[in-house]
Amino acid sequence: LESKRLDLDACKNRVRKARSMLGQPTAERDLRVAQSEFDRQAEITKLLLEGVSSSHTRHLRCLHEFVEAQVTFYAQCHQAMQELQKDIASMSMGKTNNSPAMPHAHPSPSPSSTSGGLRARVLCDYDAKDSSELSLMTDEVITVHKIEGETDYMLAERGNQRGRVPTAFLDVIN
Repeated sequence: LESKRLDLDACKNRVRKARSMLGQPTAERDLRVAQSEFDRQAEITKLLLEGVSSSHTRHLRCLHEFVEAQVTFYAQCHQAMQELQKDIASMSMGKTNNSPAMPHAHPSPSPSSTSGGLRARVLCDYDAKDSSELSLMTDEVITVHKIEGETDYMLAERGNQRGRVPTAFLDVIN
């Protein structure tokens, strides 16, 4: 558009400076051509700017929808975490009311659970694969019993919890 405007200005100056009758019509014809080129380019630029404006509005609307979706998602996550926090707090409150506090790293086995069983130290953390197994923490001391016909697993007891654990995760103490 700027280039077309400069061409138009140059043609206008030529028309003003044209003194002869022969140069005048040529300069006026060039002026009309330059004016039509400028008008055409101005219309194209106007349409492009309108497109940019509508595109900008559409992009802004999409961005607004995205931000709303993110806010909703994180609000739901926040609510879920608060509910989980309440559930965990109520579970831990139930345990502290029903049983004495025990340190997590080295719980001492109760006398009733040690009778007939062996003591074992957990070598590394183990997450139970299903409800028949017991999750373990490193350096935890538990009571274990051999399972007849099973060499890879032992029956472990921790307080009132029982479950199978792999023998590879245990170091039998006695």
